[in-house]
Amino acid sequence: MKMANPEFMQPRPIRQSDGFGLVELMIAMTIGLILLGGIGYVFLGSKQTFRTQDDFSRIQENVRYALETVGVDVRMAGYAGCVNLAAINPASPISVGVIANNPPDIDIGDALRGYVGAAWAAPGTAPADWVAGTGVLHIIRASEAGVTLTGNLTPTNANVQITGNPYNFAVGEALLVSNCETADLFRATTVSLAGGKVTIPHSNAMNTANNTVNQYQNGAEVFRVVSTTYFIATNLAGNPALYRRPEGGIAEELVENVEDLVMRFGVDDGSNGGTANDFIVDSYVAPGGVTNWRQVVTARVSMVFRSNSDFVATQLQPCVVEYTSCTPADITDRRLRQVATATYGLRNRLP
Repeated sequence: MKMANPEFMQPRPIRQSDGFGLVELMIAMTIGLILLGGIGYVFLGSKQTFRTQDDFSRIQENVRYALETVGVDVRMAGYAGCVNLAAINPASPISVGVIANNPPDIDIGDALRGYVGAAWAAPGTAPADWVAGTGVLHIIRASEAGVTLTGNLTPTNANVQITGNPYNFAVGEALLVSNCETADLFRATTVSLAGGKVTIPHSNAMNTANNTVNQYQNGAEVFRVVSTTYFIATNLAGNPALYRRPEGGIAEELVENVEDLVMRFGVDDGSNGGTANDFIVDSYVAPGGVTNWRQVVTARVSMVFRSNSDFVATQLQPCVVEYTSCTPADITDRRLRQVATATYGLRNRLP
């Protein structure tokens, strides 16, 4: 039997591991830092993209709500029941004056007015937080629902009668009585219920006898007059916002982060070679350029919206509204800004 070679039976020595050298360690650290930097870059980019998309979505939501809310009132400006304002003699405006302890003059014939300037010129007192220099839009119209007139249907009566008071007409409110031919505006001096009928004596600025000028028969309706002012003010969070204030009421915030309200009005005044009073817009002018508000047939409303977060954009975001910069040079907040514009026709001025 052949003997094994004793040389091959000796245990082999275990080779010691030398580990990583300094060069390998530095290379591994560099690669790790590169990978970590790439992951961080992707994370920050994704976060910035999410913030941008989220702010854009909020702006779009605010745009839709603001323009729709303002648009409803603008289209309804001058609503006076089934009578069209164009059918009413401008020499006999539908207006009502002041009575004791009640709000100031209202003229539904003007229906819509715009104001702009460093001082408040719209009806009522200036809100303490109003942003001076921004536009103010004032709209007057009758409410959508009316109550049928049932008594005292001759022009010599100093009161009107309705069956019931479903809309809670109150003393001092501006009310409108209207049929499909004409309308009269008055303030209720009292509201009393007797014999199943509500009697509303009134004060009317159009004549000294406090009687309705026109004769109304069954089918005429009595409406509450809605007087609303839209403006820009600073909210409790310190952000500019679009507000709405009813006559004699408390202002309510509608949309946050609205920096400005800019208006242009389409007038049917015969300018630029057109024909006056043909229900076609001859020119668009700023509020200060309107000489007769009864010739306004459309309103172009622009609002400047900004993002809720600052430092979203990589640089200053300028914007232009009605050919004028709406971003002051000293704004460095890098918020996203968008100008939204809509044009509305005054349905009660158009044929």
